Amino acid sequence: MARTGIRASAIIIKGGKILLIHRKKDGEEYWVFPGGGIEDNETWDEALIREVKEETALDVKKHKLSFMNLSDIDNKEHPFYICEVSEGEAKMIGEETQRNSPDNWYQLEWVELKNLSELRLLPENAKEKVIKLK
Repeated sequence: MARTGIRASAIIIKGGKILLIHRKKDGEEYWVFPGGGIEDNETWDEALIREVKEETALDVKKHKLSFMNLSDIDNKEHPFYICEVSEGEAKMIGEETQRNSPDNWYQLEWVELKNLSELRLLPENAKEKVIKLK
């Protein structure tokens, strides 16, 4: 499927924790928000719901656009949504599971909101906006 170049991201907070993807790639370790590329035939909302399911095995029950984030990489605006998700264990079930290797891995983690500022969470400018949401 063709992608639009826009990425929809989920802000999933429960019990003082935020669900993030801990990532290691090309020798670098960092965290990202669950989400992914919007395909040509999808709305932002549809992509968000699909990507959250693929990356967390959780269903989005409610979502609301929280902010648009201007990327310093592609100079495009990317949507970030506050999401309420179904109960259950968060686990990766999408294509990322096949790409996991010792040098390139994805791991879901619930991180204490109070520790968010200490993480290398990308994109950095979106991290700052989420910290202000608390």
